Amino acid sequence: MEDFLFAKPAVGANLRLRLLTASVLLPLAVGLSLLGGWAFVALVLPLMSIGMLEFYVMEKKSPSQGSSLTGIPTGLALALGLYLQLDWLWQAALPLCALLTFALELARHPKQVKRAMAQTGTTLAGVLYIALPAAFMLRLRARPDDGLLWLFVVYAIAWGSDSFGYIFGRAFGRRQLAPRISPNKTVEGAVGGIVCGWLPAFTLLHFAGMLQPATIPLVLIGPLMAVLGDLLESWMKRFLGVKDSYVDGFNIFPGHGGVLDRIDALILVTCWVYLYLFALGTW
Repeated sequence: MEDFLFAKPAVGANLRLRLLTASVLLPLAVGLSLLGGWAFVALVLPLMSIGMLEFYVMEKKSPSQGSSLTGIPTGLALALGLYLQLDWLWQAALPLCALLTFALELARHPKQVKRAMAQTGTTLAGVLYIALPAAFMLRLRARPDDGLLWLFVVYAIAWGSDSFGYIFGRAFGRRQLAPRISPNKTVEGAVGGIVCGWLPAFTLLHFAGMLQPATIPLVLIGPLMAVLGDLLESWMKRFLGVKDSYVDGFNIFPGHGGVLDRIDALILVTCWVYLYLFALGTW
């Protein structure tokens, strides 16, 4: 979501490419979401794996770069373990990842214990940052009776904030939102995105008969999480000195940047919705 809240107009050719890509991929994502089950798993896990690869490759100039060799399999084990409710799988995967990563990196850089520890921490950070929200999304869709509703509430919040934040930012953006993190994002775009994240989510819950006092805070805070998720990924890229997150050969969103650029809002919104519903005791 790197283009979210842009104050400057996008280049025409790039905007056309973005629209063409969205016209192909959006119906695919919605269709697999409607199918649910393993069809939805087949959508989420490849995107999660590419996102994790982008996360680790972004750090290639850093001595604390995480290991995709151990991180991605751990992410898959975590997501599948939570989805299939196989607690032993994800509980074993996390400590095993830490041990294997530390041993691998220490073998690559003998006597550099602190470096190996830092790389182990970064590897686990990639698992928690990307694979855990992916697991939450799978669990949301798997909820009996209302899983599809809550998944589309997540989409409505994240995509509504993203799309309309972009539109409002281009049309009305004047004041920078966070100039040190992402100078192209504006206050006007953020406000427009937040309001337009509320509207479709409240509408969905209203027509589903789920708009209740307990669910109102979930929607009100959701778009704020979308903005924070975008800023978090922008901060990581600025800190690591990269413009886009995509990896050569895995650029599946032409005109949109990498997978992380597309799902940064979804990451925190998914976590927020899942954990809020969990705290309500609806599981």
